[in-house]
Amino acid sequence: MNIKAFLIAVFAVVALNVSAATSQNDGVITVKVNKASKVLVEKWIEAYKAVNPNVEIALVSGKNADADLTLVSSHQEGVNVTYVGRYALLPVTTTENPLLNDIQKKEWKSKDIKNLFFTAEDLDEEYEEEVEGKKNKLKDKLTVYSGSGKASLSGIFASHFGRTSDDLRGNRIAGDDFYLLSAINEDKASVTFNALSNLYDLSSRTLRSDLALLPLGVKANQREALRSGNLDEALELIENEEIDLIPVEEIGFTYNHFDADIDNFLQWIVRTGQEYNHKAGFLRLTDKEVESQLRLLAQNN
Repeated sequence: MNIKAFLIAVFAVVALNVSAATSQNDGVITVKVNKASKVLVEKWIEAYKAVNPNVEIALVSGKNADADLTLVSSHQEGVNVTYVGRYALLPVTTTENPLLNDIQKKEWKSKDIKNLFFTAEDLDEEYEEEVEGKKNKLKDKLTVYSGSGKASLSGIFASHFGRTSDDLRGNRIAGDDFYLLSAINEDKASVTFNALSNLYDLSSRTLRSDLALLPLGVKANQREALRSGNLDEALELIENEEIDLIPVEEIGFTYNHFDADIDNFLQWIVRTGQEYNHKAGFLRLTDKEVESQLRLLAQNN
């Protein structure tokens, strides 16, 4: 190789390295989220940029918007995904429901939830006699509201109880699941379910004043934690105890490509960003899940 060719090769390598470093420092990571998780992701971005000021991270919106990272609200198979938190769903009604006293008189067990929220299925004879023997069944007086579309968590709720979203009875509301709460406030004699981040006021850390949770048939200490109306007590309870009546699901980022900036951001969320999950009404990953996600991220490098 002559000296001229050698110098060209050297300059090319240097330029490539400079370009890669510049891209890593100045490139923009685009993130697509749904409305329910936006507050959490904004907290992560703000905290991460405080210690990594050279990294630019931007939220993008729109049904067909392309993004480096997309937050999904269910377990994904066959795609690249890093799980970064969890959420829980609770059944709820409005404080102005004319049937609220009747609702709060009973403890809602799994079979009661299934009977209330879903279309009829085979019930054991004893329970069927119990339900049919009541002159005024609550089920007949309460309208169920659930979401429709991919953004809704209705499929997660239904799957937890061994059904599908098509089995949910009542009315379907398009759009974000937050609108389900508006629906039950307009149609008072109704029930729905929603994520903790929508049910509680994130500033006061208390259950929204217009809402009342259905009293679940759980252990006494669990019942008291939910009855307190305190978001942090509910989060601590659901994180530390597995409660069959409360659906819990993962949230995670999917990605089509993987680079150092994305790796560092995701590692930071899994290691450090968990401290912000509660502030936004989400559950933290378990220690086992943290180890698993860090191990999977290491395999991508």
